[in-house]
Amino acid sequence: MQAIQSLPWADLRPGGLPVSLPRHPAFLAFLDFLRASGRESTARAYGDPLGRLDDWLRAQGTDALRVTLADLRRFQVALAEIRRQADGQPLAATTRATCIVVVKTAYGWLHRQGRLLIDPAADLVLPKTRRSLTVAKEHLSQQEAHALIETGAALVAEAGPASAAWAIASRNLALVALAIATGRRCLGLVSLRLDDLDHERDELRVALEKGKTGRVLPVAEWAMTAIDRYLAGPRQRLLAMKASPWLFVSQRAEQLTPRGFAFVIDGLVPETVRRNPDLSELADKRISTHSLRVTFAKLLHDGGCSIRSLNEMMLHTSLETTAAYTPLSVEDLRRALLPLHPRA
Repeated sequence: MQAIQSLPWADLRPGGLPVSLPRHPAFLAFLDFLRASGRESTARAYGDPLGRLDDWLRAQGTDALRVTLADLRRFQVALAEIRRQADGQPLAATTRATCIVVVKTAYGWLHRQGRLLIDPAADLVLPKTRRSLTVAKEHLSQQEAHALIETGAALVAEAGPASAAWAIASRNLALVALAIATGRRCLGLVSLRLDDLDHERDELRVALEKGKTGRVLPVAEWAMTAIDRYLAGPRQRLLAMKASPWLFVSQRAEQLTPRGFAFVIDGLVPETVRRNPDLSELADKRISTHSLRVTFAKLLHDGGCSIRSLNEMMLHTSLETTAAYTPLSVEDLRRALLPLHPRA
């Protein structure tokens, strides 16, 4: 088999992800279909695996619409031989399984569209993975979440009035406050428009998320206060008299991107640790944008919110998904069992 190092997609990002995106018209049509269906985030995530396959097929001299099951199985073997740049270890089984799921989904769509007489990926077998019962993301405790918000507010107060630093700090505070208060996904937050918020009723309208119809969600008053203060002046300072439909904008008067949101978290968490040395556990946590979504779920569940209500607020399709965000300890189960079971 061709050496992995000589493949076009051997130049990997940390974690083993390739840089390339698909070029074949069939794969591009599939991604366009996802975007047209309102699944922009899915299309972005599927681009890497399909680009990986596209480059590999081109290196083999095989067209994507003439691929066979044997070709895809060889590609699957090639995935297992990739070494991650960071530690030299093979790609995780979950990463390889995700790649194959994307391949199977794309070829299943091409077959249903009549572009292929048979689905060559139908019999591909996914690598065996151990399914976790919980979401593998660290989250903030109530004290840590409170400290994060307080740090954001302090940065606003310390910045010069009407300065660029003041405008950015105000936006960051509003963004983080809304993330913790509503549990919205990263892309959902940065895709919010001004008219998605009802300031009189303290509500947020989610029209569409991950290709599914959304709903109206309540927003905590303290989070709406942070947003109102951001809209009262800092947002216009960032826009520099330009018009924009987006709620959260960048210094260049453009829509804030998921990467920009991640940059906000990467800066705010260390600053929170610096200002709160007693939060020793926070310094060792890897907090991401999705960690704020997990934090929302954990804080509400620990406060007594039913899993059914939490399921609605997180816009999950199934209760099983919501349950992964709210694992129950043995002590929680014992407290529920002893006072209620007739034979306890």
